[in-house]
Amino acid sequence: MESDDTVPFEGREAGQHSPAALRAAWDKLYRARAILEAEQAHLRDDRMAIQGELDALDAREQAVAAREEQLRAYEQQLALARQVVLDERESESAIKRFTKTPFSMAKSVFGKKE
Repeated sequence: MESDDTVPFEGREAGQHSPAALRAAWDKLYRARAILEAEQAHLRDDRMAIQGELDALDAREQAVAAREEQLRAYEQQLALARQVVLDERESESAIKRFTKTPFSMAKSVFGKKE
C-alpha cells in the first residue's frame, strides 16, 4: 500500500494548525488577556473609590454623632439652668416677686436687645 501523499492527513487539519491560524489564536488570547487586565484595573479603581467614599461616610457619621452629643449636653445644661431659675423663683416670697415685676418688665422693654 503506497500513498501519493508524503505527509498523510496534512490536508485535513492544515487549516487549524497552520502558523497563520496559530498566530491568530495567540493574538486573540493576547487581546482577551489585555481586556481582562483592563477590566481588573477598572474594578480595582472602582473598589478603591467606593472604599474612599465609605471612609468619608464613616467620618461624617462620627462627626454627626459628636455634634449630636454636644447638642445633647447643651440641652441638658439649658434644662438644668432653667430648673435652677424656676427653683429660685419658687423660693422667693410673693412680696419680693411682686416688687421685682415692674423692674423686670422695664428691663425687658428697655434693656439690651440680643
